[in-house]
Amino acid sequence: MLIVLLIFGLSLLPALVAAWFSFRAKRLSEGLGLAREAAAEGGLRGMLKRSRDLNYVEGLGYIIGDASCQMNARSPYLRCAFNPCGPCQGCQFYEAPVVKTVVRTVPVPITSCPIPEMPLSCPLPAFSAAA
Repeated sequence: MLIVLLIFGLSLLPALVAAWFSFRAKRLSEGLGLAREAAAEGGLRGMLKRSRDLNYVEGLGYIIGDASCQMNARSPYLRCAFNPCGPCQGCQFYEAPVVKTVVRTVPVPITSCPIPEMPLSCPLPAFSAAA
């Protein structure tokens, strides 16, 4: 009798394993469907729809936050490493851009050059006719 129950139990084992794999695959496909929906809603299109401080900068594209901050990541997905989600205003790591001023001096006219003027004719050395 024990052998019959063992054989019967072993015959049901592949069906139980297949049912378990089917259940896991169904949960995995539901998770992938949710991930697919999140990816469709997220990304650059999703950020453009949301009310974030997304700015377009010529040459860089869309960036989040204040483009003048030196710590800005210049990315449409990440604001900066210090404050990735919060606003730039009030951030302790906010650094305003350093503005370099270029002072140009008026060039000195060429007539005031210290080089002496060239003579109109150059004296030639004297040649002897004894040769």
